[in-house]
Amino acid sequence: MENNRKTARKISRLLVVLMLIFVVSPLSSKAVTNNSTVPQIDNVKTNVITTEGNDSVELLKESAPNSEVIIQIPSHSTVTILDKGSEYTHVSYDDPNTGEALTGYILNTNLADPTQSTSDTSEANDDKSTNAAEVKDDKSTDTAEAKDDKSTDTTVLEGNNNSTASTDISEQEKQSAATNNVSSDTSSTVTTKRLAQTKTVKSVVVKSDTEISYQALQGIALKSPTNVYQAQDANSSVLKSYAQGSLLKYEAPVQQWYKCTVILNGKPTPGYIYASDVETTDDSENVLIGTALKNPTNVYSEPSLDSKVLKSYAQGKQLKYNQQPKTDWYDCTVIINGVATHGYIKAEDVENVTTEQKSLKGIGLNAPTKIYSKASDSSKTVKTYAQGSVLKYKTFTSDWYVCTVIVNSKKITGYIKKNDVENIVDSQQSLKGIGLTSPTHVYSKASSSAQVLKNYTQGSILKYKTFTSDWYECTVIVNGKKITGYISKNNVENIVESQKSLKGIGLTSPTDVYSKASSSAKVLKNYAQGTVLQYKTFTSDWYECTVIINGSRVTGYIKAGSVDNVVSPQQNMRGIAQKSATKVYSKASTNSKVLKSYSRYTILSYKTFTTNWYECKVYVNGVPTTGYIQKGDVSTQKEINYNISLSEAVAMQMKASPKADGLGTVDATADQVEYYLNPNNFAQNSSEYFQFLLLSSYSGTTASELNNNILKGEGVLEGHGQAFITAAKTYNISELYLISHSFLETGHGTSQLAKGVKINGVTVYNMYGIGATDGNATQNGAQYAYDHGWTTIDKAIIEGAQFVSNNYIHNGQDTLYKMRWNPVGMEEKGYANHQYATDVGWAVKQTSTLSALFNELTIYTLLFEVPVYTL
Repeated sequence: MENNRKTARKISRLLVVLMLIFVVSPLSSKAVTNNSTVPQIDNVKTNVITTEGNDSVELLKESAPNSEVIIQIPSHSTVTILDKGSEYTHVSYDDPNTGEALTGYILNTNLADPTQSTSDTSEANDDKSTNAAEVKDDKSTDTAEAKDDKSTDTTVLEGNNNSTASTDISEQEKQSAATNNVSSDTSSTVTTKRLAQTKTVKSVVVKSDTEISYQALQGIALKSPTNVYQAQDANSSVLKSYAQGSLLKYEAPVQQWYKCTVILNGKPTPGYIYASDVETTDDSENVLIGTALKNPTNVYSEPSLDSKVLKSYAQGKQLKYNQQPKTDWYDCTVIINGVATHGYIKAEDVENVTTEQKSLKGIGLNAPTKIYSKASDSSKTVKTYAQGSVLKYKTFTSDWYVCTVIVNSKKITGYIKKNDVENIVDSQQSLKGIGLTSPTHVYSKASSSAQVLKNYTQGSILKYKTFTSDWYECTVIVNGKKITGYISKNNVENIVESQKSLKGIGLTSPTDVYSKASSSAKVLKNYAQGTVLQYKTFTSDWYECTVIINGSRVTGYIKAGSVDNVVSPQQNMRGIAQKSATKVYSKASTNSKVLKSYSRYTILSYKTFTTNWYECKVYVNGVPTTGYIQKGDVSTQKEINYNISLSEAVAMQMKASPKADGLGTVDATADQVEYYLNPNNFAQNSSEYFQFLLLSSYSGTTASELNNNILKGEGVLEGHGQAFITAAKTYNISELYLISHSFLETGHGTSQLAKGVKINGVTVYNMYGIGATDGNATQNGAQYAYDHGWTTIDKAIIEGAQFVSNNYIHNGQDTLYKMRWNPVGMEEKGYANHQYATDVGWAVKQTSTLSALFNELTIYTLLFEVPVYTL
């Protein structure tokens, strides 16, 4: 009996277990398959979908195309379906602005499929990581209230490897995931995008049971359906299924299986996906964000313009795609009928957004300056700003900036054309300048059409900062308050940063000093023409100076055109008096007192001073006094008139048997004689012009220049520059002529006479070949040197110069031209006489060496004497 009772109890327990199995199993199965259940169409919520180029959908009063529009519903807003018809659906909409519940009709094409999650109805909502996030850092954009915006006009092309967790996760699953945190350090949340119309998208959480470094992957479901298994076995339980084309994320430490975590009944559950059931996208591809350049910008089924157009986007639309190496195409994923579809965009049809956006500040150039809804000037204008308004924005593409503006109290992302704004300089520099206009305006904006905050008189000294290419920024006091203002660059001139002290002479009579840098300002003081004044650089048209008024030092301003600056450094010069009475004045003005006068052709010494004047020292009653010579009264050239004609001179020379060569074997023609005899055939700046150089005075060189630039490497002459200068000053002869003469006679300092010859046990030197007559030139020249005591090189240079001066220069033939042609002798005797050579080209042939020597120097004075024949 007892056994029967035990058996009955066992049977009862078994029946209970079986009942539980039948009860629990359908429920468990239903938990898996509920994700495939299509909800009821009526009284469910869904999103409105806009067509390309529109930002809102019309809520109609009646289900007819010409019906009255109740309200414009923004894109992606949620509505409740009351009744669905064949063309229109009756919906209710809660107006967020008024709180009023509105009912009306919407075209079926403008409603998302209610069987999908509300977050899966719009491609624009697929990715919250849009460009708006990139401008989020700018909490305050332009000063005209441009602020940040978290909502953008971005269309996201799915399939990028850097997408964030899917927005399709339900609130219940979010809460469940939050309360059931995965403990493993390697766990991470990944996205599973539900693309089929009959599935609800769930978040997939990757989880590891061991400390393994997993590689996170993303792929597209290949099978229909693609299953998530309980174990690494295709025969194990199916935890969840996804439609073909769904985007999945998982990790892969195992060759044939990928590990993932799915949310079941609000709890994360580990699972496995068979590797061959998905296609993994390449993480090495660079995810790019860009804007559509064409209208429309097409997505093609293949990387070919001849392939099918999968989808089109309006110009300026923001898109995401992947870089394809070594091709001119980008690949992307677009959502077509809820399915992720691989597509291609021609690279030239889009422009990439800058990867590292830079915050900028600038001013609006146009009146008005427009903010567009897309990076296209054909898109809607969301806001405008007055010309000169200060705006804040960020770099976006080569032609566009991105910004955030406030419209109807909402932050909206907008786009500014680069040509419509000008960036403010990165580092502003403080400046000081003067007002140029009368008056000089300070504006409320960087625009001449803006309000004038304050005016300043011409010449006022103003302080401001660099701002843009055409404007400065400043601060002015208006009604006791500091206000930022703007000055047009054309209305001011900057004061020089480092002022330089100058000295000059007053040009005007009188020369005025003003209280401001303006000729309409008060005159503080004036000076006589030619007065030497001291001042500092200030602006391009004005100098700043200090004058004494009633015993006090006062800052004043002199017009630049009213003074002439003294050259610095001043250079010593010599010239020839050109007037019969060449005057030296007490001031650099012909109206001043005359200190002294000189006769024509007197050689004078003076210094450079100003553009029109030289400065000199003269003795007045035995006292050295500074004076001034007008530049036109002296010259480096004098012209000597001869009372014979050129044709007469040619006739005289032809009777002297002139030669056409240096050897004296070829007779010269009359034309050849006339060519070399006529001074007009030789240009003033040519080397041939040196035949007119006066050799009868010191040329003003320095010993260091002679040693370094001319005598270096010239045999025994090297280093003896001072000896040539002493000889020139002592015997009034050009030191360059002496050097040229010594080069010719000593073979550039290498001849035996130059190196020294012993006579009676004494070594003597001869640098000019004096006494070195034919037959025994070395012995004869050495004897002449011995007789005159030239026992050193310097003695030979200095004392030998006396012979050259007396016999070659100071007999009236002190130019190469006069040595060859002797025009004075022809004028006095009526025939050619006392000429140094018969070669008609002799004087010109000597000039190349002389010219080359002067070209090696920087400090010298050239004086020329040019003959003039009567007609």
